[in-house]
Amino acid sequence: MPSALREREGVRFSHVEAFRAVMITGSTTAAARILHTSQPNVSRSIAQLEKAIGLQLFERMPGKVVPTTDGLTFFNEVQRSFHGLRRLEEAANRIRRFSGGLLRIGSIQTLAHGLIPRAIKRFAEIYPETGISIHAGHSAAVSQWVDEMSCDVGIVSHLYENYGFSSEELYSVDGVCLMPAEHRLAGKAAVRPADLADEPYISFAQNDHGRSDVDEVFSKAGIDRRITLETPFSTITCALVAQGLGVAIVNPLAAQDYRHLGVVMRPFRPSIKHEARLIYPKGRPENRLVASFIEILKAVTMEEKAALSAVRERG
Repeated sequence: MPSALREREGVRFSHVEAFRAVMITGSTTAAARILHTSQPNVSRSIAQLEKAIGLQLFERMPGKVVPTTDGLTFFNEVQRSFHGLRRLEEAANRIRRFSGGLLRIGSIQTLAHGLIPRAIKRFAEIYPETGISIHAGHSAAVSQWVDEMSCDVGIVSHLYENYGFSSEELYSVDGVCLMPAEHRLAGKAAVRPADLADEPYISFAQNDHGRSDVDEVFSKAGIDRRITLETPFSTITCALVAQGLGVAIVNPLAAQDYRHLGVVMRPFRPSIKHEARLIYPKGRPENRLVASFIEILKAVTMEEKAALSAVRERG
């Protein structure tokens, strides 16, 4: 209860509530009805309040009560206190719904344009009053943000051992060969290194973890790729493929957001894994907003993987 209504020296909340009801309704009889009590009880509560605070709040007249100047002034204070109580009740409701506060997410670029926004949309529908901040970058940057606690949760493709994170797998999927729909390889059930020997190839940048895995596969196959473009981000790679500038081996969860631009995905063999892990500071108190978002993100990821399987079955 606000300090203005603190129960001391005989002042009780029920007395103040009775006073407020009379001021709002204009009579002790009407006040008794909305308080589900009797008119004598209302009159008695007001008399006890006047005695406790040392003020005459009403002029008593036959059949009615009229607020005094002190009564009007006191009512203004009561209203402010009641509005404060209402705000506290609303805040408690928000806390019970896990609303309010701020959820800070760090993500690799691969997921920041599709999977993460879809998960955020679902989260925001459940917790509309929660602020959401999303930052996108390489795994190293995301790891640093989580380590500095500027992000509550991170999604990375590479786990750095020098950070003391708690982590868990979000997904592990096989990379696909992305190409324009009319490409000569679009009819193949699976694409192999030899198929790409003379193709303009869009590669990840040097020193990228995703680049080294692809390089190793082609090196073992004895195939030199004709790399015509390099970019550090899967999203840019997919956009370049959609422009007909080459083919690429990419994460299917990123590639499927570009299918409407006239590109197709085909399985690549041997398999090149694309993985993502959730990271959060070890030993940090459990955050219910983070836990809820992770649950939603996992559900959306499962749906995305199921959609990919359906696309592959349709060919």
